[in-house]
Amino acid sequence: MAKRISTTTMTLALLVTTGCPDDPGQTPGTEGSSTTMSAAESSTDVADVTTGDTTTGVDTTAGGVEETTAAPPLPPIPCPEQWQCQADQDGDGWPFTCDNDPDHANPDQGDMDYDSFGDLSDLCPTLQSLSNGGDSDDDGVGNDCDLCRAPPWQYLEDFVLPARYSIRNIPVQSDADRDGIGDACDNCPTVPNCLSYGMGPGLTPYELGMPLDLEDPSCLADRDGNGVGDACEGVMEPDAAGAVGFAPTDDFDQDGLTNAIDYCPRLPAGLGTCTGADDCPVNSPCNDGVCNHRDPDNDGVGTECDTCPFAANPLQVVDGMQVSDDPDDDFVGSACETHPSCESLTDPRPLRFYDVSVGGYCCTTLYQGEELLDPDGNPLSVDDLPVDEPGVLTLPPGCEAALAEAGVSEATALRPIDVGGVDELWPYMCFVPQWDQDFDGLGDRCDLCDFAFDPDNTPFVDSNGMEWPSDGAYCNGEYHCSAQED
Repeated sequence: MAKRISTTTMTLALLVTTGCPDDPGQTPGTEGSSTTMSAAESSTDVADVTTGDTTTGVDTTAGGVEETTAAPPLPPIPCPEQWQCQADQDGDGWPFTCDNDPDHANPDQGDMDYDSFGDLSDLCPTLQSLSNGGDSDDDGVGNDCDLCRAPPWQYLEDFVLPARYSIRNIPVQSDADRDGIGDACDNCPTVPNCLSYGMGPGLTPYELGMPLDLEDPSCLADRDGNGVGDACEGVMEPDAAGAVGFAPTDDFDQDGLTNAIDYCPRLPAGLGTCTGADDCPVNSPCNDGVCNHRDPDNDGVGTECDTCPFAANPLQVVDGMQVSDDPDDDFVGSACETHPSCESLTDPRPLRFYDVSVGGYCCTTLYQGEELLDPDGNPLSVDDLPVDEPGVLTLPPGCEAALAEAGVSEATALRPIDVGGVDELWPYMCFVPQWDQDFDGLGDRCDLCDFAFDPDNTPFVDSNGMEWPSDGAYCNGEYHCSAQED
């Protein structure tokens, strides 16, 4: 069946759902059903399925909407007298009332932690949560799973570092010393200095879900406030290029690269030693006998700590320029947002778990070869899709070599059963591009119709000539009633 990049915006007041499949493995629709009322039938005493309340005096006929409650009116919907309201806006076969992720197509309803939030949009997919909105640093990793969960400024309140060494909301979850503080925000990246967590005698390696109080005096203690923790002041590991510090000749992360040449000074490179570039992975230079971080866009910022890893934006680590690079603080720089209109809207990259990744980016593509249609049912050529971000239509740089080395033709999405449990998934964490489910070059966050291909983001104009700037033309009006699948 062709995947149609077209859907409808649902009017909840017009939908009555009588049931959902009890068995997630059962074909949606074989148990329970969704029925709708015509506009004429719904003009009085319409049940609101989201709250169970009853709204009276709602006129949903063509030409206008009169709403007697305080809620803002919905756009007028000029539909035929007899019509079927779409109950499945993401087209995955699950009615929205029992879809664990109604905004994203997930026909398998994957929910590895059984908290009712689908894995595709669960910010912390391995730990049960009562809500799915806790992401204090807006990096796409929920607080319960984030080893650098606090906003960056909270780690260094009294000491200002040069931009190259400042703590940023880097979503990478590496923790070299296993003290529960991620390398990206740890003031002692190789020496445990938070509570009794870490590697070594008398210490417990931190695991997600263990209690962690960042306000405890024994966590990240830094009495002189210079940004280097007391536990590692002056420390130099055997293979390091310098002591822990922020001077150009220091080696803050102790990875064998001095700060002056390290493409990610806070994150250990971990790509091995070398005598030349041929000894290092693709896009990784050999510096002072150590493979530096990959840098496919050649902007001097390594992939793992680059807000735009595949589009040069060196200003992100130049003093005073960070704000202009990423105005919405979601760790996606302006140079690689899906569209300029999206750059002020927080929209971090979603996390995934794949068996092959490069520099923190999953070796897969969001588009998997399905046939695509425009809202009118006309075929779309993949060559005409206005998207070029690696990971959407093409693999991220370096993935071809990584897949060949792994002996596979494509990466595989991992489940807990594949690796021995949910806690074992995190070493395979990687990221995919921002959501753009209709591939029209407008991220879902700023797209008026998430599932209708419309690169112009055309607003809806009703039969009275009134424009609704927050509602798209291709998921309202006549398109609201169009068939979802051919």
